[in-house]
Amino acid sequence: MGGPHTKIRRHTKVTTELPLSVRDDVDKLLIENSTYEEISMFLKGKGYDISKSSIGRYGKEFLNTYRKIKIVEQKSSALISNQGHGMILEEAVTKLFTQQILEMLLEENVDLSDKSRLISDFAKLQASSATREKLKKNYRDRAENAIKTIQKIKNVPEEVLKEIEESIYGIIRH
Repeated sequence: MGGPHTKIRRHTKVTTELPLSVRDDVDKLLIENSTYEEISMFLKGKGYDISKSSIGRYGKEFLNTYRKIKIVEQKSSALISNQGHGMILEEAVTKLFTQQILEMLLEENVDLSDKSRLISDFAKLQASSATREKLKKNYRDRAENAIKTIQKIKNVPEEVLKEIEESIYGIIRH
C-alpha cells in the first residue's frame, strides 16, 4: 500500500491508556511470567480493553529493561561484596559513563552545543571523582596514622600488631 514500514511505535495502549497504578500491576504480572492473554483478561476485568498484542509490545520493552536492571544490580552486588564498600561501584559507574560519552563522541558527528546538559552532568561526575579521590587519600592518611599509633603501643605482641596492620591496609586498599 504505502511502501515499507519505517516508523516504530514507541507507545502502546498500556503506556497511553492505563493509569500508573494499573500499569504497575501489569509490570508485576510480567515479572511473575503471566501470559499476555492472562494480563489482557486481568485488564478486561478492570474495564480496560487492551489486546495481548499491545501488551506484548509493551512487555517486550519492559522485560528487556527489567533484565538489564537486574544484570546491573547483580554486578553491583558482586562488586560491593568483593570489594567491601560502595565506593568501588561509584568508580565503576563513573568509568562506564565516561567510556560511553567518549564512544558516542568518536562514533557520531556530535554537536556539543546542543548537549549542554550532558556536559554539565559530566562535569559534576568529574567533580565527584575528585572528591572521591580526596576522600580515599584522607582514609589512607588516617589509616597510616592509626598504624603508627598502634605500633607505638608497648607490650602488644608482634603478631597482633601485624594482624591489625593487615586489617587496616585491607580496608584502605579498596
